Amino acid sequence: MSFLDKVLMELSNNSRPGISGKNRIKVTDELRLKKVAFDMVKVYGDEYDDLWRVESTNDGEFLVRASNPEFQTKESSNWKAISDFSRQNITLSYRGVPIARFASSEYSFTPEDVGIFKEALLERAVGDNEFVKQVFASQSDAKKSAISSAFPELKDIIK
Repeated sequence: MSFLDKVLMELSNNSRPGISGKNRIKVTDELRLKKVAFDMVKVYGDEYDDLWRVESTNDGEFLVRASNPEFQTKESSNWKAISDFSRQNITLSYRGVPIARFASSEYSFTPEDVGIFKEALLERAVGDNEFVKQVFASQSDAKKSAISSAFPELKDIIK
């Protein structure tokens, strides 16, 4: 990501209401927290449903996001399922090469269910060659040709 992109993302996140665009917030009485581990909490209203770490400073207690909410990745074998920042789309990739995009508008998953949908995608990609054939069947001939030449192990599935 370029410097300008980072600055624009930071500006956008800082101007968003609520906590979803922030990576560090001051603990206040208005925050609703749920303790999930020793120093880890979940914050109600966080659209990414991330874990937050409690840090004490001279200025008081702060919550620091324990993970990067921009992308969430699940991996299995050579397959990865990566959700976008809004958790509305999932890209299924094979050995780092994007194969297909799955949109929530088409498959009716919610941002809260994106993790379950990714797990199901990976389970099918790893263990169900018929599913993989269907995924490749929806791709252009040029893409199928490029992928089968890059990954000879997929040639029989891509046909």
